[in-house]
Amino acid sequence: MSTRYSIFIIIFSFISCNNEVEKPIDEIKVDSENITLTKSKIEELNEAIIAQPNNYTVYINRANYFLQEGQIENAKKDADRALKINPNIAEVAYTKGAVLLKTGQVEMAVPFFEHAIELDSTYASPYLKLAYINLAKPNYDKSIALINKALKINQYMAEPYFLKGMWYESQEKFDLAASSYQTAIERNPDYFDAYLNQGVLHDRLNNPLALDYFKSAISIKPNSIEAWRLLALSYRDHNQFIEAIECFDSIISIDETFEVAYFDKGRTHLDLCYDNNHKEKNDSLLNVAISLFDKAISLNNNYVPARYNRGLCYEELGNEEEAKKEYKKVLELEPNYDLAVKGMNRL
Repeated sequence: MSTRYSIFIIIFSFISCNNEVEKPIDEIKVDSENITLTKSKIEELNEAIIAQPNNYTVYINRANYFLQEGQIENAKKDADRALKINPNIAEVAYTKGAVLLKTGQVEMAVPFFEHAIELDSTYASPYLKLAYINLAKPNYDKSIALINKALKINQYMAEPYFLKGMWYESQEKFDLAASSYQTAIERNPDYFDAYLNQGVLHDRLNNPLALDYFKSAISIKPNSIEAWRLLALSYRDHNQFIEAIECFDSIISIDETFEVAYFDKGRTHLDLCYDNNHKEKNDSLLNVAISLFDKAISLNNNYVPARYNRGLCYEELGNEEEAKKEYKKVLELEPNYDLAVKGMNRL
């Protein structure tokens, strides 16, 4: 089974620590950017800065909080303030690098991580960020060397084992990859990405344990569209179509503008069309699929796979004119779309 989830997709998602941020309980709107924050936490951080305006540590703490909250501009401001106060502190250099990495400025981030190591060779976090970067290049030898350096510094961290799992997976050493991901989970039972990667790996190996790992990831982040979709596609691959449809419905309840969920749900209805079904049943399924592809296309008019599959539904229903229109539109958008070419040839 081909994997749907590149091991490098989440490489740059670890900007500060990987511990889960406390979930908002009492939310308020603050500052001119209307950022929703946990009231007690942000007040504590703000009060620390008011009390110690020349202490780089308080700015680093708030920058890390903003990074975890996805408020990158605010994180950048605090990282720059910390740099202005004291640029020769490893944690300060590391945080600036983490902000740059989060914004995709990889080459600009590298010198900050290297400087952090120069300032404190026993600080594990910059080794890990450099390992992520080298794994993505890919520079496998350098990546594993950096991972092992971090482990020598602290063998109880979860992140090095997670990275090691990715490294083993890149080498197609799947048993070792699974073992490393599992160690990461043991080190940090709330390690969302470790559960996700473990699920993808087991899905790749056609192991039904994948479903359990995706469910564990969802229990940690119930609104993760990524986790819900991976679970849904795994269900669909194992012909558990009703469960897959329920998962796609969960995605739509999270974000009703996510066109891919409507497309996936439509494809699943197509998969339910069997040769030994009564014609009325297949026609009903095809019409439901068309309505779902309609919704996906209404959200993204140039959604080529949705248009092709809508044409396929029309073709199966015997509506050749509508099918031709869809295939023609697909070829206007993507002239080399092979399935549409074959569809036109059939008609």
